[in-house]
Amino acid sequence: MPLSRPPECRQAHADSDASRMSAQARLIVEGWLDACAQTTLDRLHDEHMDLISRNVSLLGVPGFEVIKFEDWSRQCKDEFDEDLVKRVRYDDAEIVAAGLSLIIFRTIETVEDDEGPLDRNGIEGTLRREDDGKWRLTQERILSEEEAERYQLVVD
Repeated sequence: MPLSRPPECRQAHADSDASRMSAQARLIVEGWLDACAQTTLDRLHDEHMDLISRNVSLLGVPGFEVIKFEDWSRQCKDEFDEDLVKRVRYDDAEIVAAGLSLIIFRTIETVEDDEGPLDRNGIEGTLRREDDGKWRLTQERILSEEEAERYQLVVD
């Protein structure tokens, strides 16, 4: 007969697993955000777009219902070719939910040119581990100022 753990041990084990998953998710998100910022700074279009799923949806951009991969790629290429973006920074990243192949996070994204910040937005992103084992962004949603404030992401 298998030995059974007392309820408090089972809970401690579950808490330990959740804590370990959260720590792994944080490392994955931080690595992805760092790679996203660095490939932008270095204007490495192909490497940058390899961080983005071909099935991506970008939501919350004023004037657009949804932006898909091809439009995102074209926009990045134009910005990289024209050296418009000088810096991208991500602050206050937090893990919202994490599983074995999906991580949802929130952060503040600041995009700068030579004159300073162009855009500063709270964003919510979803990373998914795709069939090749690489974590890619499958959805990004730009948060309204009210949502960002509710999640304590200060964007002003």
